[in-house]
Amino acid sequence: MKRLLILPLLLLLWLPITTRLPAMAAPDPDSRVADAVRAQLADKGEADVLLLLPQADLAPAYALPDKTARGRWVVETLRTQAVETQRPLLAQLDRMGLTYQSFWVVNAVRVQVNERELNQLLRFPQVHRVTSNAPFSAAGPAPEPVVSPLAESGGAIPWGVQRVEAPWAWAQGVTGKGVVVAGQDTGYDWTHETLKRAYRGYDAAADTVTHDYSWHDAIHQINPNNSGDNPCGLDSPEPCDDHGHGTHTMGTMVGNDLATDATDWPQAAPHPIGVAPGARWIGCRNMERGWGMPSTYIECFQWFVAPWPMDGDPLTDGDPSKAPDIINNSWSCPPSEGCKPENIQVIEPALNAADAAGILVVASAQNSGPSCGSIRDPIAIYPKAFTVGATDSNDNLAVFSSRGPVTYDGKTRTGPDVSAPGVSILSSMPNNRYGYSSGTSMAGPHAAGVAALLLSARPDLKGRPEQVRAWLAATADPTYSSQGCGGDAPDAIPNNGYGWGIVNARSALSPHRAFLPMIQTFSAAPHP
Repeated sequence: MKRLLILPLLLLLWLPITTRLPAMAAPDPDSRVADAVRAQLADKGEADVLLLLPQADLAPAYALPDKTARGRWVVETLRTQAVETQRPLLAQLDRMGLTYQSFWVVNAVRVQVNERELNQLLRFPQVHRVTSNAPFSAAGPAPEPVVSPLAESGGAIPWGVQRVEAPWAWAQGVTGKGVVVAGQDTGYDWTHETLKRAYRGYDAAADTVTHDYSWHDAIHQINPNNSGDNPCGLDSPEPCDDHGHGTHTMGTMVGNDLATDATDWPQAAPHPIGVAPGARWIGCRNMERGWGMPSTYIECFQWFVAPWPMDGDPLTDGDPSKAPDIINNSWSCPPSEGCKPENIQVIEPALNAADAAGILVVASAQNSGPSCGSIRDPIAIYPKAFTVGATDSNDNLAVFSSRGPVTYDGKTRTGPDVSAPGVSILSSMPNNRYGYSSGTSMAGPHAAGVAALLLSARPDLKGRPEQVRAWLAATADPTYSSQGCGGDAPDAIPNNGYGWGIVNARSALSPHRAFLPMIQTFSAAPHP
């Protein structure tokens, strides 16, 4: 009886409350939207966002026979996935009159939206995640500036080029010929005397140039962290460097100012600054005076996987047969550039696409040392990046070189992969100048140059970045770290300071028998 009497009373109490709930309770926020996006909407009323859609599975690419087949399959697969999944979303964006940028290397769409517009787009189930593409104010640009003193006279082979034993490779006739290296950076002074002959767009015999398929500018707007006009402008029709950083890194890879048919080329050059002077180079500008953002980094990766001509359509005009063999990435994407913990994975599909397409992706380890665990920003944290730390002329690990272990996506691994010279490195600067700079930005190009020498001597390894990574690691000069990061023992190889050691062209081109089982073991590792 008491229960029967109490129940009606509870119902009477409950009914008025339920009638008021719709007016009182706010709808739950959509969990697909990153906190940074909501913060930007609240602060500015609109947000620069990336709408992320389902990514394609690229694992089958690793079973294909060569780089040509891998590149073609990856591009076709990614394009098809993007077209099919983005079609209804892009139609809605057109109806809304919004300007957008569609990507296929990462299945994503960049667009500027207000809260009402975003809520309309969230009705599409294809949208799996909405992340911020906006950079945030910070103390300085991502790459370290090129520092002087300037060196206008040359002749001597820089110590870093000697340390990786590139001159030994040259003496064997291996200079990087037949290999295409690429860089995405602050741009490049392609007319520099040490870079012009090696630029893929330049025909030295005819003294003519075409920038189709050899240059792309992903800078379409002034970064909010900068002010005034960009010295290169926007969407530059030819390679241009608005900072100096990119020209310096490319010089370390291929720089040489002696004609290739001259006696004693390349070692007799006035400025023999490049590890692989026989290689050709292409480039993409992904930073506006040192500042990038996820979309600019993604755009350059997309162009590298399938370069398209000037004013071409990235969806229909990209040609994977013109993709480079190696991409050097002397940059990182920190939280100040929009790579925050909630979207730290946003660039990874682009790097994975390059790897699946048979391109070796070299990444600088960052300059946040000497603390342990300081490799923490994209792209060095991604498993398929070949990450490089920096050493000085005495083989000491540079104090600024970031250390491992690397923690990412719930897993912890040893890092970097290898090390290379990165302290007081002489290389090219815009306007036919030369200067010294220090950073892991300088170490990465040394490793990329050694990789170019290896591919020149072993063209059968082209299109097999997983084997090249293993080969360079296995043939590096073992170097021990006493710091003990990640619990490293004093004799640990690899370790969280140097990785497997300092890259060495002589060892890579003539590996000792003892290296071969290690190379085979690494190369046979499964690829997700």
